[in-house]
Amino acid sequence: MLSLQSFFAADATAPHVLHGVHTHQPKVVEFLLKKLERARGAADVWVDITDVNVFMQKWTAERFQVVIQEADGLLSRRWRLPQRQPRVDTAVLAANAHQEESVATMRRNTTMAYRCLHRAVSHSYQRIGNKAVAAFATFVNDKEGLGTLRRVRGTRTKFEVCFSPQEAGALLLHDSFITELLYRGGVFRALHVVFSVLGVLQHFSEAGAIPASGDVVACMTAHVALVSMKIRAHLKKRATSGSDDGDAVDTTPGLNGGHRAEWVEELAVVRRLFSSQGARSSNGLRLTDGAEPRRDDPSYRKPLASDSVVGDLASSTAAPAGPDGTQNTGTDGNPSDDDADGEEPSHADAPAPVDHAVVAAAHAAAAHAMAGVYEEVD
Repeated sequence: MLSLQSFFAADATAPHVLHGVHTHQPKVVEFLLKKLERARGAADVWVDITDVNVFMQKWTAERFQVVIQEADGLLSRRWRLPQRQPRVDTAVLAANAHQEESVATMRRNTTMAYRCLHRAVSHSYQRIGNKAVAAFATFVNDKEGLGTLRRVRGTRTKFEVCFSPQEAGALLLHDSFITELLYRGGVFRALHVVFSVLGVLQHFSEAGAIPASGDVVACMTAHVALVSMKIRAHLKKRATSGSDDGDAVDTTPGLNGGHRAEWVEELAVVRRLFSSQGARSSNGLRLTDGAEPRRDDPSYRKPLASDSVVGDLASSTAAPAGPDGTQNTGTDGNPSDDDADGEEPSHADAPAPVDHAVVAAAHAAAAHAMAGVYEEVD
């Protein structure tokens, strides 16, 4: 039986470098990164799961040469794909060892394709959050001395910054980690690191207004909200941990924290905090949509220029309207060039056969150009 996971693997010609190791991302991850890089609105920065499902269905239908309905059925089936084992408390596991062993032997080593691929979506945004939090914490520790260094779990050479509950609470108070100029620099640093790790920094960097000021990060409000939301979620966990020990168990749910619903709330916060800045550059950041009224709408996506071209083409090819507002048609029911007073054109005014050929060639060229535009979308 064919593995559905292999049909979502990236092409071998497009390796992804992660910590020095060449890996191949699933196509759904490439889809998310492409949307984030070429975002036309907040809806592309954090793609709704329904749009992800539509992409999965189209891709599966293309690879398996089936219709969309059959592709949805394949994705709803259980395949032999990697699955996460349930998290069981150690004490409960020891007390019910025999029962757990019998359940494990009866468990099928399969999982629903949708569920497996949705995990790739969640892990993609989690990796972005990890990079953002690490960059912010390192910047604040270096500039302000907040937090303490500790070894990353399972390593001896890597260190990370751990905030105490008091420090995390102070950073959250009145959104200080965004409103205070020094801490806001940490958010900008996190944006820079995230774009650099994703390999798209050149698309979000531009020269500053003053030559000596260096480059600034130019991105959308939704990009800033994505990074600040991840930092906020981390600070909330540290503030409620109740211990200065970084290895202490967090009281907040780890698997469900920091998802799209929190990002939607963060959009309104970022819009309010940066409302006075508008679309101008300030302190190393420029919001490219700072003057857009729907910049915090999570479902908004700016229409392509091709949409207006289609409307103009349709209106230009429509027959001219008559005095009563209806289109003039000929005897065969097709649009006619007859005058409004009912007079027929003379033979001298009639288009020659060569004119028909030129018009047909122009329409064919326009249709070919429009087809190329539609292929690039989604």
